[in-house]
Amino acid sequence: MKLSDELKNTRLIGILRRIPKEKILLCAEVFAAQGGKFLELTFDPSDPETLRTTGDALREIRREFPFLHIGAGTVLSVPMAESAAEAGAEFLVSPATSRPVIETAHRRGIAAIPGAFTPNEILAAWEAGAEMVKLFPILPGGEVYVKTVMAPLSHIPFLVTGGVNPATVRSMLATGAAAVGAGASLFPRELVERNDWNGIGKQIELHFKEIGHVG
Repeated sequence: MKLSDELKNTRLIGILRRIPKEKILLCAEVFAAQGGKFLELTFDPSDPETLRTTGDALREIRREFPFLHIGAGTVLSVPMAESAAEAGAEFLVSPATSRPVIETAHRRGIAAIPGAFTPNEILAAWEAGAEMVKLFPILPGGEVYVKTVMAPLSHIPFLVTGGVNPATVRSMLATGAAAVGAGASLFPRELVERNDWNGIGKQIELHFKEIGHVG
């Protein structure tokens, strides 16, 4: 089964973005405990050490949670793609479309989920070999745009990120999206800072509860 087909069953990618190193595994543990299956750890382009630190963190998640599908996010270059692949990432997510990144994913046997926004960008990403296309940025209220732009591109499975929270999960998935990606609403900074793992678990539970209401 293709990774995108499995994702269509779970319908949610949890995104770990700028989570303190010492709390990444704790966030992953709570996510897995709530039934999460797909987890993305993003590179930080502003950090000159991101290839090493993110690669190391991906390896740790892979080792501790072998039953999760682990991917890398904000993959902007071939070195990032290679670092993620070496660490065991199963998918690469990007905010834009980079043919070299997609080609690296293909060569390493992992899924490429590049980002796009306009019809031209979405089609170009698909034709470049995307397994799924990430629509980005989609903000709250952007569901009408998503439905409109994807109507003539209905053969392309797509992921919606940005503006996803418990209040918008249903409407985002109702656009026809195969899945949604959420970060800040799953792992709120203030809850992470005060180690409120119970509160984070409740946030994750709320997302899955809303997904369960989608037909």
